Amino acid sequence: MPKLHSISLKTKLALVITIVLWASAFPGIRAGLEGYSPGGLALIRFLIASVCMYFISISRRKKAIPLKDALSILLMGAVTIGTYHIALNYGELSVPAGVASFIVGLSPVFTVILAGTFLKESISLKGIFGIIICVLGVGMMTLHLKSGEEFSIRSGLLCVLLSAIMSACYNVLQKPFLKKHHAIDVTAYVMYGSTIFLLMFIPDLRHDLTQAPLKATIAAVYLGIFPAAIAYLTWSYALSEIPASRASITMYFLPIVATFIGWIWLGEVPTTLSFFGGLVVLLGVWFVNHSYRSLDKIK
Repeated sequence: MPKLHSISLKTKLALVITIVLWASAFPGIRAGLEGYSPGGLALIRFLIASVCMYFISISRRKKAIPLKDALSILLMGAVTIGTYHIALNYGELSVPAGVASFIVGLSPVFTVILAGTFLKESISLKGIFGIIICVLGVGMMTLHLKSGEEFSIRSGLLCVLLSAIMSACYNVLQKPFLKKHHAIDVTAYVMYGSTIFLLMFIPDLRHDLTQAPLKATIAAVYLGIFPAAIAYLTWSYALSEIPASRASITMYFLPIVATFIGWIWLGEVPTTLSFFGGLVVLLGVWFVNHSYRSLDKIK
């Protein structure tokens, strides 16, 4: 496994771009929801992202993905990533961008649980301890809620938790395909599948386009081009240069960056309790990741 000093400058730059753009997606969703419904925002984002990924993928593809694998990846994208974005969008109707990013940061924990359940990969006592810490951190995030907002925000937190679970399912299910096909091609088919799934929201998008303010539309276009297409491209490049286990360490910075961008972009100042609860979640994720070394390293 390469050491930090042995990672090329291009790879480091790709990782930084990925983290910043993915972090910006959380406040970007909040901004887009000011004019778009959750379904309409997800659909316009993936229509744009799919077009971008189509041109990116055809520029480098050497051979077509077999039909069976293509259909499987399309289905995986529809079920996991499609559901992920719908749940996240609904969650962010009431949950601040920074808090949502910390909750989605639980994805590695759910990945470990799913891998242990379906791939028969063991979870150590250290990993179990980390999961308990994560639960405590999420609990801290809800303690500051006022009685009048408990139901809406806690419902939003459940939606964001669902998105984290879907992200974990995607991480587990994509592993066999990434061993056989290039990450860019897999990502492109995932986005196509997600877009097909989200076509059910065409009526919502049609309505949204007639009344959405310009700034919300700009946010939606930004989400499709930058956090989706470009960030996935830079992430794919990083994965082609270093093992996924090494690249994933940078994910610890994502909630911190997202909270900062949400503060600058939306003026969402996190409460002290929710911010420290998020840090506790990150600590738990760190314990889980450092107790879990049996996943194959993708390069």
